[in-house]
Amino acid sequence: MEEVFSVLGDETRVEILLELVAVAREEQVGSGLSFSALRDRVGVADSGRFNYHLDRLTGQFVTRHDGEYVARWPGLVLVAALHAGLYNDTTLETERAATEFRCPTCLDPLEVRFFEGTLGTGVEMHCEEHGTMDSYWFPPGVRTGRSVLEAARVAYTRMLTNVRLARQGVCMECWGRVSTEYTTSDQIPGEGTLDDDTTFVEIQCKRCWNELWIPLCTYVVTHPVVEAAFARRGHERLEAADMLTTERGVSYEERGVAESPPCRRVRIAFDDETVVVSVDESCSVQNYRWE
Repeated sequence: MEEVFSVLGDETRVEILLELVAVAREEQVGSGLSFSALRDRVGVADSGRFNYHLDRLTGQFVTRHDGEYVARWPGLVLVAALHAGLYNDTTLETERAATEFRCPTCLDPLEVRFFEGTLGTGVEMHCEEHGTMDSYWFPPGVRTGRSVLEAARVAYTRMLTNVRLARQGVCMECWGRVSTEYTTSDQIPGEGTLDDDTTFVEIQCKRCWNELWIPLCTYVVTHPVVEAAFARRGHERLEAADMLTTERGVSYEERGVAESPPCRRVRIAFDDETVVVSVDESCSVQNYRWE
């Protein structure tokens, strides 16, 4: 592992990867360049020096196929991380903007705020009276070409994607196994005022650092049946999650139906129909029915 990362400690090698990934974007993944064409694009006059750096990359990050050099998947992922700004020494200035989403406690509009925290760049949904309702980390590259609200939507969409994968037992970060279980509001980190009656789901990877605490209603809204019900009524995913949290336009109820093993039943009532979802001890949707 030390040798793999030491390979990246040279600007020329990074430039080689950037050019090969650019070719993959311009044509298709798996496309490459000949030695001379790649050297011209990187701009290295000394053929021997260029060959040395290319040789260091070949194997782990680059492969040779049909006389051309092609970026391998690890190289593609690395460049994607560079574009995302994961390794940039960049400080994001605190910014904020009003949103259409509501505080689940007082129903006042939430404000989205970007900040530089201990772990890096973060985004949070904040209520002036009740504090932070939700927060998550994201790479600063998210802000490129996006407004504050657009970037917040991207970050929240990624969070919901994390939830969808967790339901399948897959970690979005390291592809390891994740566990999901019920937890209580007093175990949730954060400064916001949380309703003690709210059920939360804790998602935790068994291998890496990835973990997430979300209300059961947010977990349920990512189920295909519930998503489809909102989509039929013209509501996007983020709006649907906000509606369930604040019960605006829909009626949301949840109650425990068993303690050992734990099981909760969720009822979501729309104008013309109601879906009833049972969530088992691993927080998986066990069954559902329409009423």
